[in-house]
Amino acid sequence: MKLTPIRKIVIVYKPAKKCSDLIRDYVYEFERRNIRVDTVWVDEVRKGDLENYDLILAMGGDGTLLRISWSLYERLPLILPIPCGRRTVLYENLNSVVASEIIDRVLSGRFYIERVHRVKAIYAGNQQYALNEVAIITHDFGRALLIDVDIRTPYNNTSFVLEGDGVIIASPTGSSAYALSANGPIVEPGVTGMLFIPLNPITLNITPIFIHPFSTIIVKPKDYSDLYIDGMRLETLSPNSKVIIRMDNNELRIIRINEKRNLVKRVLEGRTTRFT
Repeated sequence: MKLTPIRKIVIVYKPAKKCSDLIRDYVYEFERRNIRVDTVWVDEVRKGDLENYDLILAMGGDGTLLRISWSLYERLPLILPIPCGRRTVLYENLNSVVASEIIDRVLSGRFYIERVHRVKAIYAGNQQYALNEVAIITHDFGRALLIDVDIRTPYNNTSFVLEGDGVIIASPTGSSAYALSANGPIVEPGVTGMLFIPLNPITLNITPIFIHPFSTIIVKPKDYSDLYIDGMRLETLSPNSKVIIRMDNNELRIIRINEKRNLVKRVLEGRTTRFT
């Protein structure tokens, strides 16, 4: 594929033994080609830190990729996931491909791009992007939360009151994460839309809903609640706070070395109980 020249590269890594070995291999291969590479520990990544790079190598697990997504706002560099973490559903199996081959393919443009939509949450003058999900959960565990929900699609508007532990609004990518644990469906890559997943609803007639990508979801918790983006708790919302969720128009560009990735198989194999 036609590729913008890759000049600035950073490795964002999880501090684990397996990842450290991979960092050494990749840094050596890049430097052998006279390409300088920066390295950053994933927990030290802040918003905007990575936007000036052309290529980000995500060395770790799904949490590493989520942190990278959280840091990106305006400019979205190419992202190459290299698995070395505990949970790697968002990665592909690269065990049979050595670092030198992967680097050669990336620098010569011999790879595939998976375009991934995020969801955007707007609240109290702030804006946050989620690769997996936005979750609004009762602040007082043990007490159900009343939530006013307004779903506005290009075809109709639907409003109702949800009573339960909270709600998840997930991207298709996030369908394999928290939303799946809350009985949502797995959505294949390439399908666009948002998942609305009620958490332990008392109102049993409300089920998971797959929503048109050009829709707006407005959520107003009637009591104190906590707002989470990709598993990170951002803040406690006051009663009647409004959270607006939409799909982001800008897509993350994930490099895939292999043409096909069986997401359903990878999710089910990775989330199987291991008895001891």
